[in-house]
Amino acid sequence: MNISIIGDKNYTLGIAALLKSIELNVTEDPNLPVNVTVVSTGINTQQKEKLQKCCKYEIQWEEVKPNYGGLLSLSGSKLTYARLEPDKYTKVKDRLIWLDSDMIVLGSLDPLWNLDFEGMPVAAALNVWGNPNNPADKKPYFNAGLLVFNLKLWEEEKLSEKMLENARINLWCDCDQGASNSVLEGRWKRLEQIWNNHNTEDMSTRVMHFISSPKPWESLQPNKLWLEMLSQTPFKDDLRLIKNNSDWLVRLNVKYKRWEPWVREPITKIKSYLKNKLR
Repeated sequence: MNISIIGDKNYTLGIAALLKSIELNVTEDPNLPVNVTVVSTGINTQQKEKLQKCCKYEIQWEEVKPNYGGLLSLSGSKLTYARLEPDKYTKVKDRLIWLDSDMIVLGSLDPLWNLDFEGMPVAAALNVWGNPNNPADKKPYFNAGLLVFNLKLWEEEKLSEKMLENARINLWCDCDQGASNSVLEGRWKRLEQIWNNHNTEDMSTRVMHFISSPKPWESLQPNKLWLEMLSQTPFKDDLRLIKNNSDWLVRLNVKYKRWEPWVREPITKIKSYLKNKLR
């Protein structure tokens, strides 16, 4: 089974909890090889060594490629666009499960690994809030937090190139997710919501996704299942830092993250958008 995780230094605790959840739950077959790649930026060597101790599977580290200039960023990082080029971050040629680092695995991913793509290049679950670029659009719209790639078809159709071009021409408020949905409209296999579930009360969930802010590592009352995973890692002492955060500091942090992207490089974003529109 081939798994890729995406995250930066701000998501270190999320990566730690996710890695532990993968170790505990990823497969029911003890003989199945599991290959884990972490696509990241800003994580130093010491943190990487510490993260390796969160998981029994050897981690392959990949730095994000420096080829996403001019693309809109809502987080101050272009890391999210790496999801448009899965083939650039792995030597795998058949299929790949891609996970965001604000997730935890609560059940075996064997059904995803063995699913029938039915001729589709990717499998994903619905975005529970629909299309953020056009709320009036009622067509199925997927969330890119968990993706199962049919890499053979992906490469045959040169989908990475098409999606990056789409992202450069259009100004999607959800960045790479908007480009993916635009290019793949009607061409993705729909998964049950249990594979990418924001409902933390749903016990049928296989992959829990903490979509909203604050993330568990930013919250004064982190999700109990997430805490259970983190407490089994070398990062368990960081729980003290979470508990010591004050209410006003958490609110300031969340507010800053919401507005900071629009303060960062606003002229660059506008110029890039206008330039591509005039092509």
